[in-house]
Amino acid sequence: MTIAKNRDIIEDIGDFLEDKLPIKLGVNKKNELTRLIYEISCARNCSFLEVVRLSDIEKLISDGKSGLFHGVKKRLLEIRYPSFDASQKLQIKPVKIGFHEQGAGAWDSNLYPKNIFVEKNTKDLEWTRSFVNKFPQSKIIYIDNAAKSASFLRAKDPVEVYNLRRDNIFLVQAKTAFVKICPCTKNCIRCGYQILNIGFGCPIDCAYCYLQTYSNAPGMVLAANTEDYFDSIKQLDEKVGNPTRIGTGEFTDSLALDKYTEYSKKLIPFFRGMKNLILEFKTKVVDIDNVLNEEPHENIVISWSINTPDIATRYENGAPDVKARINAANLAAKKGYKVGFHFDPMVYYSEWENDYRNIVKELFSHAAIRQNTVWISLGTLRYTPGLKQIAERRFEDMLMFYNGEFFSDLDGKLRYPRVLRIEMYNKMVDWIRAFNASCWVYLCMEPKDVWEDTKLKRQRY
Repeated sequence: MTIAKNRDIIEDIGDFLEDKLPIKLGVNKKNELTRLIYEISCARNCSFLEVVRLSDIEKLISDGKSGLFHGVKKRLLEIRYPSFDASQKLQIKPVKIGFHEQGAGAWDSNLYPKNIFVEKNTKDLEWTRSFVNKFPQSKIIYIDNAAKSASFLRAKDPVEVYNLRRDNIFLVQAKTAFVKICPCTKNCIRCGYQILNIGFGCPIDCAYCYLQTYSNAPGMVLAANTEDYFDSIKQLDEKVGNPTRIGTGEFTDSLALDKYTEYSKKLIPFFRGMKNLILEFKTKVVDIDNVLNEEPHENIVISWSINTPDIATRYENGAPDVKARINAANLAAKKGYKVGFHFDPMVYYSEWENDYRNIVKELFSHAAIRQNTVWISLGTLRYTPGLKQIAERRFEDMLMFYNGEFFSDLDGKLRYPRVLRIEMYNKMVDWIRAFNASCWVYLCMEPKDVWEDTKLKRQRY
């Protein structure tokens, strides 16, 4: 299946509805029925005509025009959302695959920027010179201000904007918000995480990544003046007074570009002097030579985002395979680093239980990992309205959004039903605890009542 083929299926469904329904559908009603038929067809791996037969649409048509739209929609909802009731909120948005959509290109772990935009007040910094010299083929453009200069690159379409990000690198002088508390999400339990904001934008293409809707920058932004962060870090270290986690992986992958930025070479030695702050590098990559060449310390944690091989292969475009990530984690643990893992997002599909159990078993088959794992986060797939539509335009395989039911939660994000999330968390906790009884396991962006109904009690590190 390709993006173009998906678009053709959408058009065929629309044509069918116009030809076969003896009523005139408005745009919104047509979009709703098209979306439901399309998702059922994808999830069940069948043609849309089979969905038509399955839902008895032709019988509903023969029964007459009265209430036909609502009858068809109700029947499709029963198939697509079998647990739906009046207490739940649905988001049935149109599929917006255009005529010129292209698949997301996989990152090959190397950077080939066409343009490097350098704010003039950073051009004489040693870090800037070192970074620029790594890309002799790139055009270097000196600018006064990245935010203003980027405006001429911005395309109107968000997909076009996001697809530009590996072509353009912005080297900036960060002036504010060096450190800030993780915003978490409304009505959810906070884990107390702090964000060290040294970069924005990720070269890896994950279909579920929130940056697809969050970012409007036509490139990746990197801070050239990392030494200016140190005073803010020291002040936070003195202020918190107790162990507090801080990480660079909220708006980017912490180590994906480290062979170019060499941020870890500065941050690891510096953080060895902190009393309370625990620095986390969160990544999916396996090129961690810079990290391995530094001396480990109790307050440095290298963590990996982990998923099942099926999910990683389908939806983490350009990321190393899961086995390679586990091997990299084992190397870091053998070196003496504390390690962490993030099963986020956990994705529901027919083989989820077997696959997640096996990957936990594989992870803890390594003695160094069993001994050095300090935390594991769990979070199920969730997304803001609109993300699915953008991902559909960038990736040909979107079953992760069609398998399982998603309902609007208190924070406006779409999530699996509460009962399913709790079941997935509890089974993961059991599998983890069978190998490691001491590491901290916590939920990411879940409300208090979900915490209380899982086997997890402790809510902060």
